[in-house]
Formats: sequence, structure tokens, C-alpha cells
Amino acid sequence: MSSWWSSSRAVYGAELRAGALCLVDHGWPVVPGTWWQGGGWRGLPDCPGWDSVPTVPGGVASASSDPAQVTSWWAEAPHSVLLVTGTALDVVEVPAWMGRRMAATLRGVGLVAPIAATPAGQWWFPVRIGTRALPELLGRADVVLHAEGSWVTAPPSECADGLVHWRVHPSACGWRLPASELVQSAAAEAARWRASEGDDWSVAQRPAGVASGMRS
Repeated sequence: MSSWWSSSRAVYGAELRAGALCLVDHGWPVVPGTWWQGGGWRGLPDCPGWDSVPTVPGGVASASSDPAQVTSWWAEAPHSVLLVTGTALDVVEVPAWMGRRMAATLRGVGLVAPIAATPAGQWWFPVRIGTRALPELLGRADVVLHAEGSWVTAPPSECADGLVHWRVHPSACGWRLPASELVQSAAAEAARWRASEGDDWSVAQRPAGVASGMRS
């Protein structure tokens, strides 16, 4: 068993495993990622400094929804839970200010949508797959549509500044995914509102691409 596996990390590892199993039980594929410990990322010889990345050969191509495989992965170490996009779901990632406005807009039309938040000030919305980014969002570096070849760090994974957590758990809407167009439209509305307030916030707060969340 890994030397990182202290008793406290074992407890946290069990929470991570439970979080990963909850996702795959609903058909949302995951891969294990590097984990935050002692002020840095662990699990690979040269871990990047910004986000968790897959630790398995093949990266996102090795994503699984098999509970046995997930149990085996998380028995090895307290891996971050990386939710892989492009097959069962996509994810729209936005800054927190935009996420709050979007959540209010979606509630206003009677839609309960899953929402996660990261300690880096990003919110993400799982959505149905297969929709390109709306043209209105293509010029924004603070809105990312994670699709095929990409991933997001899912609860209850730890990052440099804290834990990723659900603001609205998927169980609140029966694990039903909203249409991507609807969530993106709410993002576009939030961007227009912010621009009308004299601050368009189109400059990225983190290195990311827009419209295609594919990662190298």
C-alpha cells in the first residue's frame, strides 16, 4: 500500500472512493487523478501546479464506469476524482460570479441543475452531450465547455485551497442533466448583465480554452 496512505488519508480515501462510486453508479465515467498533499500534487513524477491530472496510462481514454475498476483504483491511493466528459455528459465551467447568476436564471425557469464549486472560484454545470459552444461565448476565456477528451475535478477532491463540493447535488434533480443550450444561454445572459454593469470580465482568471475543453 502507498506510503502516502496514513490512517487519516485512508479515511479521506474512503470518502473519495465513495464519491467516485456514486458518479459511476449513475453512468458518469471517472479516472483517478493526482492528489493534493503536503503543498503539492502527488501521484506522478512531474505533477503540474494548477490542476489534478489523470494518473493512469491512457489518461481520459481509460475512463471507466465499472464499480470494480473504480474500487481498485481508489484502494491504491487517495486519488482525486476526475469526471471525464464527452461520452455520458459535458460540463460548462464558469467563474463563480457567473455561476451564481446562472443558477438564479435556471431557478427562475423552474430548473434544478447540478452545480459543483471549486476552491479556485470556478463553478461547473454538468449538461447533456453533443452541443457546441454558443457563438456568443466563443470569445470568452472564462467560459469552458468541457467535451470529448476533457475532464473536471469532482467532489470531494482536494485542491490547493480546499475541497471541490456540490452546491446542488445531482440527486436533487434525480441525476437528470439539463440541455447544454439552456445552461449556455444562462451563461450568455450573465455575461450580458455583467457587461451592462460596466465590467465584462472576459479575461480568464485561469489558463483555459473556450468552447472546447479538450486537454493535452
